[in-house]
Amino acid sequence: MARRKSNTSATGANMDSLLDALTNVVGILVIVLVAVQLSSQEAARRMEEMIAQIDPAEQERIKQAAKDSEAKLEEMKLALQTESDKEKIDPEKLLAMLQDDIAAAELKAKKDLLAAEAAEKEAEEKKLAAEKLRRSLMAQLATLEEKEKEFTVAKTDLLAKLENMPTLNAPPPKEVRPPTPKDIPRNKDGNALLQERKVLVSNGKVIPFVDPGKQMETAIKNRLKMIIDKNKINVGEGNYISNEAQAMKLIDEFNKDPAKNKYFDLKLVRAGRQIRVEIVPTEECGEEPEEAVRGIFGTVLRNMQGKWYLRYLVEPDSFETYMAMRKVTDSSGFYAGWTIIDPDSYLHSLSSGYNIGEKPPPRPPRDPGKPGPVKGVLD
Repeated sequence: MARRKSNTSATGANMDSLLDALTNVVGILVIVLVAVQLSSQEAARRMEEMIAQIDPAEQERIKQAAKDSEAKLEEMKLALQTESDKEKIDPEKLLAMLQDDIAAAELKAKKDLLAAEAAEKEAEEKKLAAEKLRRSLMAQLATLEEKEKEFTVAKTDLLAKLENMPTLNAPPPKEVRPPTPKDIPRNKDGNALLQERKVLVSNGKVIPFVDPGKQMETAIKNRLKMIIDKNKINVGEGNYISNEAQAMKLIDEFNKDPAKNKYFDLKLVRAGRQIRVEIVPTEECGEEPEEAVRGIFGTVLRNMQGKWYLRYLVEPDSFETYMAMRKVTDSSGFYAGWTIIDPDSYLHSLSSGYNIGEKPPPRPPRDPGKPGPVKGVLD
């Protein structure tokens, strides 16, 4: 019993020691807490003082630096996300995309190559054409230079001949007297009893427009009749062709294949409502006065003194021819006169007998009135 008592006493002493130790620890913790609290308050006060002392511009720079850091952080996040997405791309799809890009690049390269070859070919063709043109121009230049030499030689020769030519005196002036005018025979009413027939005197030749001849007139009528029948052209009263298209067809077909004549070319023309025949002398037409007396001119004029009077149309270079021919016709008993005309100014034409359009109604008779003065002097 005494031994157990000894154990209880020892335990109580230990508990007392433990309580003392706890009290000491609690005291220390209280002291530490108070110290920490005081340190925290002091640190907060100091931080407030430091913040108050920071420059506003420095504060703004710090804020901007913070924003920049946030932006960089966001960019890094996006980059990481992009890399993550790339890692998710199907390699086969990526390979197909690369193959398409390669094919497109090859196609473009082929097109560029073809374009370059075409441009090179075109440049070569232009070069050849330029060389050909240069050679042609050089040949022309050589020809011109040769002609220039020939011209210079010919010019020198002509000048030498001109210097050696004898001086020619002009012939004395020749006096020419026109024939004496003669009045045309007229009836009691003052109307001419003879029909006018024109004679062209040009280039020293006599051209008998007085009458192309019955043979020509018949040939023209037959040719027109054949075209009208062939194309079933409707010809009305008075030989009027009401359908203008048919009338123009008649003109065109005749001109493609006109009636043949050795001395004259024939051509149909429209003159208002009339269809006329133009008569143009050929190179074979026209005769010297001596030939004309025995040739076609003499044949046409034979025995026509009582029906025609002659109107000579004389070009300035053919006055002597006119005088020679006039002497012949005057001695044959023809009444005649003359008119000076400009060279190549006269065109002979006559009616074809056909007209275009509808035949106009007859005009009412006019009062004849008093007869006018008689005109009969030809020259």
